[in-house]
Amino acid sequence: MVLSGTIPLVVANKDESKMDIEKPFNVSLTKDKSITGNLYGSGDIAIIFSNMDTNEQSEWNPLIRHLRLDRCMGFTYTYPTHMNDQSEILEEVISYAHGLGVKKIVLVGASRGGVASLKVAARNVNNDSIVGVIALSAPIEYEGTIFYNANELKAIKIPKLLLNSEKDGGAEDNRKMLELFCDPKELFFYSGDAHGTELFDHELKSIATKINDFMKSILIKYDTI
Repeated sequence: MVLSGTIPLVVANKDESKMDIEKPFNVSLTKDKSITGNLYGSGDIAIIFSNMDTNEQSEWNPLIRHLRLDRCMGFTYTYPTHMNDQSEILEEVISYAHGLGVKKIVLVGASRGGVASLKVAARNVNNDSIVGVIALSAPIEYEGTIFYNANELKAIKIPKLLLNSEKDGGAEDNRKMLELFCDPKELFFYSGDAHGTELFDHELKSIATKINDFMKSILIKYDTI
C-alpha cells in the first residue's frame, strides 16, 4: 500500500551491474575500538546499510544480491557497541567512504539503523554528497527515547523512502513522518508485522525493485548514471 508516491519510477536494465564483490574493511576509532565491515562492488556512488539491533551485516546480503546498479559500492558494517544513537558510527563510515573517492551517498537503514540514517540526513542538510535516505521500520520514539523532533524531520530535503509493515509498532510514526517530510517522499506498507530486515523474508523482490528505482531516480539528477 503506497501512501505517497512522489518519487518517479525508473525501470531497471537487466544488464546493469550487481554489487557482488565482497572485501573487508576496518575503521579504527580508538586503540581498542573499531568498525568492521564489508564492501560490495565498486564505483563512486555509495549505499551504506546500517543494522538493526541484531547488528548482523549478513541480514543485508539478500537485498544486496538483488540490487542492479552500475558504479555503486555497497557498505555493510557492525556497530562496535550497543547504543541508542548509532549515528556517529554511521558518520565514521561515511568519512571512510569519502576517503575511497565516493562522491554521492544514499543511506539505508533498518530499525535503529534507519533512525541513524535519518538523524545523519537531518544533520547534513547542506551536505550535497548525501543524496537520499531509505528507512525500514524506523520509529520517531521508542521506549521513551525521542530520536528526532519535527523540525529536524522537516529539514530533510533529499528524497526519502520509508518501508514498513502495516502492523509494525512504528507504523504510526511513519505516517507522522510522511506528514512532516517535504517532497520528494514515499511511504510504502506491506501486510503483516515484519520489522526491519525481516521484511526481506517475504517482500525481498518488491523491496529490491523499489530501492533500484529509488536509486536511479535520484542519482540520474547528478549525472552519475
